[in-house]
Amino acid sequence: MNIESQFNMIAEEYDINRRKFISCFDDFYINTTAFIAANIKAPKRIIDLGSGTGLLAYYWFKHFPESDYLLADIADDMLSVAKRRFQGLDNVSYQTSDYIKELPAVPFDTVISALSIHHLEQS
Repeated sequence: MNIESQFNMIAEEYDINRRKFISCFDDFYINTTAFIAANIKAPKRIIDLGSGTGLLAYYWFKHFPESDYLLADIADDMLSVAKRRFQGLDNVSYQTSDYIKELPAVPFDTVISALSIHHLEQS
């Protein structure tokens, strides 16, 4: 089973399990994002690589609601959860893609990513 299939299978339970599997959840998502946000100018366009359900982008959005966001992930079902999270917002878009093969062809000034890069296979 490939990584895309694995993440599509767990998409609906993914966020619920984050706090169970990441003992320092608040530090990882909330406090780190707040620290970074306090020390940078508001980005124009943020790309979230391996965004999954958009959990990290959700915390960034709290600090930068005027920024444009592109959530890129290999698993459609994960992005479906993200679309529900950001429903009705015009400044959040989605792209199903494998960023190891090709980055999304859009301009961006900030890249964020959480718990995605470690899934990459070494070549």
